[in-house]
Formats: sequence, structure tokens, C-alpha cells
Amino acid sequence: MSKSVLVKFHPDDIQVDVKKGISVLEAAISAGVYIDSICGGRGKCGKCKVILKQGEPRVDSKEHLTEDEVSKGYVLACKTHVQDDTEILVPEESRLGLHQILKSSEVVSLGELNPLVRKQYLEIEPPTLEDNVSDLSRVERELEEREICDTCVSLPMLKKISKVLRKKDWKVTLTFADAGRESTVVDIESGDTTDKLYGVAVDIGTTTVVVELVDLTSGQVIDCEADYNKQVMFGEDVLTRILYATEEEKGLSKLKKAIVSTINYLISALAKRNGLRRRDIQFMTAAGNTTMVHLFLGLDPAQIRIDPYIPVANNLPFIRAGETGIKINRSGYVYCLPGRSSYVGGDITADILATNLHKNDELSMLIDVGTNGEVVLGNKDWMVSCSCSAGPAFEGGEVDFGIRATVGAIERVTLTPDLEVKYSTIGNVKPKGICGSGLIDLLAELFMHGAMNKAGQLEETGSKRIREGDEGKEFVVIWSDETNIKKDMVLSEVDIKNIMRTKAAVYASCSVLLKSMNYKFTDIKKLYVAGGFGNYLDVRKSVYLGLLPDVDTDLYSFIGNGAVAGSRLVLLDRSKLEEAKEIVRKMTYIELSVNTMFYNEFTSALFFPHTDINLFPSAKELLA
Repeated sequence: MSKSVLVKFHPDDIQVDVKKGISVLEAAISAGVYIDSICGGRGKCGKCKVILKQGEPRVDSKEHLTEDEVSKGYVLACKTHVQDDTEILVPEESRLGLHQILKSSEVVSLGELNPLVRKQYLEIEPPTLEDNVSDLSRVERELEEREICDTCVSLPMLKKISKVLRKKDWKVTLTFADAGRESTVVDIESGDTTDKLYGVAVDIGTTTVVVELVDLTSGQVIDCEADYNKQVMFGEDVLTRILYATEEEKGLSKLKKAIVSTINYLISALAKRNGLRRRDIQFMTAAGNTTMVHLFLGLDPAQIRIDPYIPVANNLPFIRAGETGIKINRSGYVYCLPGRSSYVGGDITADILATNLHKNDELSMLIDVGTNGEVVLGNKDWMVSCSCSAGPAFEGGEVDFGIRATVGAIERVTLTPDLEVKYSTIGNVKPKGICGSGLIDLLAELFMHGAMNKAGQLEETGSKRIREGDEGKEFVVIWSDETNIKKDMVLSEVDIKNIMRTKAAVYASCSVLLKSMNYKFTDIKKLYVAGGFGNYLDVRKSVYLGLLPDVDTDLYSFIGNGAVAGSRLVLLDRSKLEEAKEIVRKMTYIELSVNTMFYNEFTSALFFPHTDINLFPSAKELLA
């Protein structure tokens, strides 16, 4: 048996017993200590820097560490393996703080309340020697009188039916779930409980998870909770997690456990706060990208990243909650919204449901920007979609001082004519990094003030903030004494290039869909922007950089968390389930990785805002 050692994490003062030889990052996961790890523990990103306070671990690599950091005891959590009792200090810049999670959404109104689960109260005649049919037959007979036929009763329900019937003089309430072609009895309770019927709608995001508790008798959202997806420490993006699932020992099992425990934690918090038992929650609908759904259900995601990019399934069946590990009523159901392809998943289907894009007469476009960028173009008659690997630049990756939208992240930036920086942070605290919306603001301001050219190079302006760094020129965003990390916070030209590639990929995806269907940006009559990052964007500045198309700003509609909104619509109205399936059937998917037009459009977009300035009249006017 492997020897166990004690690892203590500061400043949280959390300790955990772990097997000798595991990495500090794995120990942190076991302890519930969140350490930034974009690359999934492969030593590629350098984000998981921690300080060794005690112990003599095995350090496999010092890559990404400066001599000064090494002298101060810094190590990479993923490349440091504990050999004895160890104490670790997680510095502020490596901690995953409280995330700014988008819970709200602008969603089409619900038509008819017709949920996937419903209750029926029955008063049943007790048996006699003359009327001696079985307990189940008595229930079925009463249901038939109410024209409720073709119901399925599971073994767990049969085991409890006799006691429940007799507990309150043959007065019972049955809960039915519409699980495909048949109605299934998922619970039987004594007395009349028809006023208590609940479900949860879930957004399984790559970075965060949002759960809404919904009253299925009124259609109202009672409460909402959100948190990090615990998978974040296994990797920032879906490809990193697929690699972890397929290459690490028990990798898929660990990832499934992480997301299931995240959802269960949020459901438990909601149930406790609202005085419910978990068994009172009868149904869960979920929307997530294809990889997240695979990991949630424990499906092998290996083929998603290998040409020709084929998932195990896009249209999944109803699954008993007990089979998934989700702790609602064990006999209740979990349903994941269908996706179109390996990289256009159920979250995009949910976005479309939430906007009614599939019912619009006019040409509409939906853009959902995260670590992946998904784009949908179409109307009530047709839809085309695509996905680009936008990279993690807008989520804190590939930028030295980039972080997620957590407390301490710079989210808004303006510059004075002499390039002095005015900013605001999430939580109004000292800055420890800069998140996606802050990066867009900063680049746009540098561009507007002539401190950055079209190629993303910093220009000499006489400002002391522009200086030579280790990787060429850099702009000092915040001086060390103003930060929470005691370092000059800078934006380098390498950072700028990474952001440029991300924005180019998103814009090129939009352009490819339009040109494939013989349209122009000027033909768009409605442009929806979905997701947390998109919700906090400054449209004007995003246009100046060439991230978003230069169309009338009145055409833009920020829908917020469309994934949880679409999931809720399906939970509350079974007709939306058929709409979701029809959306997937109607949608054509264009694979960009083998698309020559995408490469050409991407290359043309590798400037601010674009090589063809006429596509961005607003920016052209600014630069005139």
C-alpha cells in the first residue's frame, strides 16, 4: 500500500492526506483548493505557480519559472510531486477567486406551461373480497378513468406502492415523467402533493455551471446557484480535457466525478435553502457543449478530437437520474439537449431556442464566444453553423496576466491622451489580472490612441508605460504597487498576437458562413451575442478591433446565459423538446478545419480591425 503524506495549503489552512508521489495540483483537487491550471497539469501554461513552504518534493520541471521565483521557493503545482508532509502557499495570482458568473438571460416568453413532468392526485377504492384486483391494477384502473394510459411503473415504485396506498386511506399522488414515447411513474406519495413539483435546468459550461431551481406548477424560477466547473483544474478547454480523459489513468472517471459533484453541490444548496428534499426534484434538463455532455455521462470523448470528429451521440435518450449520479429523485430523469456536431452542441441548440432564431423571418446570426467560438446563421427556413477554436485568450489563457472574470480582474479600461490608465475591477479590489472584456477595452484604447498599429505592434509615444520587455515591447497596465500581486502588470506584443488570432478566428467564422450562403454582413437583420464573455463586451470597441462585425449597433442583442434559458424552456414545455430536435435536423454544419475559405478569411483578419478597412467603416472613420 502506498504511503500517505499530509499536504497543507495556505492561506486557506486546508489539509489533506494523499498518496505519496502525487502532484501538488492533484492534492489541491482532492482538498478542494482551486489552483489555476489552463493546460490540465501538463506543464505547458505556467499558471499553477505555488510557493513551497515545507517539504522535499520531487520537482520535475522548472520551466516557466524565473531565477528569482525559484529562489523564492516557487514551483509548478503540476510538476511537483509530494514525497513527505508538505506545506504549500497558493499566491494570489494562482488562485481561482470568486467567478463573475452570468446567470440571467434575455429569453423568449414561455407560451404554454406543459412541463416534462406532472402530478396526478387519485382517490382509490380500497379492495374487498369481491373487488380483489392487485394494488397496481387498482391504480391503473383509476388512471384509465382519467384517460391516462400506457404508463410504465418501475420496480422501485412497485416495491413501495402497497404501503403508500394504505398510509392515507388510498389517497395518493403519482408523478409522471414524459420520457420519450411513454409516461413513466417516477414517484408515488401518500396524500395530495400536487402543489409541490420541481425541476432543475442546468448550464454545463466548460468553466462554470449554473443551476436553476424551477417550480413546475407555476413555471417560475425559484432560485439559482452557480460555481466553477470542478473540471477547470484538469484543463481550460475541451481538447485539454479530452486528452486528460483519454491519456491519464482513470482520467474520464475523474472528470465525470468532478462535474457530477459540481452539479450535486449546487442542487443540494438550492434544496436546502428552499426547504426541499432532493426527492422533490423530479427532472433535470441540461445544456452543454458536446464534450461537456460526454464527460458528464462518462462517454468516451476520444473521437471528438480525431478526424472526422465523430461523437458517441448527439441526440441522447432520457436517462434515469440514479444512473447518472445526479442526486435528485433517483427514479426521475435527466435529459441533455441535442447537439449538431462534435463542436456545435446542445448549448447552441439552447441559445437558438432562447432567441427564436429558428422562427425568424429575417436573416439572423448568433455568436457564442468562449474557449470555442460557435456561430449560427439562418432563419425559419434554414440554418448553417460552424465552430472555431478561439483559444483561451478571452478566458485568461495565452496572456501572461490574463485571468478569468474573477474578483480582482480588471474588466473595464480607458486611457487618457497621455496613456494613463483608468480601470475598474470585479469586486472593486486591487487588480490581480485582466479578464477578456478588460483585454478588449485595453487593446481598443491603445489602437484608438495610436499606441498600437494595425499589426498589433506597440508604437513609441514617449510614454514610460511602453517599454522593452523579455518578449519585445510591452505596455505597463498597472504598476506593481497598485496590484495585488506585487508585480508590474503588463501586456506584451506576444499577448496581443494571441488575442489577435482569437478575434480573427471568430470574425472569419462569421464571414465564412455568410459567404457560403451568398450573403454579406449588411444583410443581417438581427445579431445575437450569447455567453458570459459576450455579455460584458463593449460593442463599439469590439468592432474597432474586428472581433464583431461593423453593423448597426441596434441590431445587436445580448441574450446572456442562453444555455440555461433554453434548458429551462425544454423543462417547462415539452413542445420545446421537439423544437430542439427540429433545430438540430434543420441545421447544416460546416467543418472549418478543412475549409480553404476559412484559412483565407482568418489570414485577412489578422490585423486590427482587418486587412480590408472598408469592412469596418466605424474604425475607418476613427483612423481618418
